[in-house]
Amino acid sequence: MDDDREMRAKFCSALRWLEQDIPEEDLNDAVRAVLADTPVRQAVAGLDIPSYVFEEAGPMRGDEPGSMVFGTRPGSAGEWYRCPDGACSLSVVRTPGGELPSGGRCWLRKRPLRLVEA
Repeated sequence: MDDDREMRAKFCSALRWLEQDIPEEDLNDAVRAVLADTPVRQAVAGLDIPSYVFEEAGPMRGDEPGSMVFGTRPGSAGEWYRCPDGACSLSVVRTPGGELPSGGRCWLRKRPLRLVEA
């Protein structure tokens, strides 16, 4: 289950670029299948999506180390963005003034990302 959540996050992040290379109807069918809880690997089978999309694409999501060095004061954490429905493992910290993760949108569900803390 966790593997599929991670796959959803990577698929969602890559949708903006996949739209340029995959026929719209085929990609829309895959999106509908993923939204209907079909495992991502099964939904995208046959779409010729390069393996790096699911192995290396996008930022690391979730499980980022939050280590602190003893004696230091924490600075601003920025904003923390997550999947709007919790359907994937998206969890990205935006540094103050930095670029919005995934353009601030869930490309799979076509909704704004959820801001968790600021």
